[in-house]
Amino acid sequence: MSTEQEDHLHERFLQTVAPLMIEPIGGPPAGLRLAGVVRAGVNETRVMLRAGVAISFRLISQERELDIHAAFDWIRDLTPADLVGVGGERDSHGYAIVAAEEIGFSAGRHATRPDTDYFTMLRMMLYGSSVRYREMYTLAGFLMLESQRHRLYIRNPASGVTVGVDLPLTDAGGEIYPGMGGTFPTLLASVFENDELDFEEEVRGTDEYCSKIYDLSGWVVPAPVTGTEQADDSVPDDVENLMILSPEQYEELMNAPDQDRS
Repeated sequence: MSTEQEDHLHERFLQTVAPLMIEPIGGPPAGLRLAGVVRAGVNETRVMLRAGVAISFRLISQERELDIHAAFDWIRDLTPADLVGVGGERDSHGYAIVAAEEIGFSAGRHATRPDTDYFTMLRMMLYGSSVRYREMYTLAGFLMLESQRHRLYIRNPASGVTVGVDLPLTDAGGEIYPGMGGTFPTLLASVFENDELDFEEEVRGTDEYCSKIYDLSGWVVPAPVTGTEQADDSVPDDVENLMILSPEQYEELMNAPDQDRS
């Protein structure tokens, strides 16, 4: 039996959970801490907690893939009280193994926080495939504006000018949209390559960290067209197809041989 699908899901799980190994500003929070993530068979990934518990996730259940973002958010909501009474089988390291479903995880759960995708986009722009666009633009900084919006500071290497780009963290209805912005680094490159930034909506206000501010929300979450309203011609017709790519799928696409991108 091929494990390609399960291998891909496990790799995504590793990429998503690994940042929890870094202690946040202010020191480690009270409560549960991550000890590691391991593969325990073809269809099982275990999240190891320093409390001595290994939480087991099935990567595919009834032909349905594990929602990595939902699982990650659920892990971060766990408290020591959730693990009271967990026992039974132990692995070779002494961790008590428990299925995620037994302590409250549901396959129907959805992502609850946008910061996973936000971090992934920053990672791509700083270290990922989008480094190939550094002749067009570089990421000079980032700033959270409010609970559902953020600003990227984009520098044009040719002119030395830094502009601000405002983007949403959720979809138009305020819901978490895993993968949102996954193709944004490529879309942004096209804006700079074609010198189209001044065609975008300029945001009024002063920001000492940039010369101008643009709202590029429509490149990530296009506003729904209702009645006789017409779609914004500045947004490519195929933007909806682009935005449904997850960050991981985007990286795979950009790393694929040229003949495989058609």
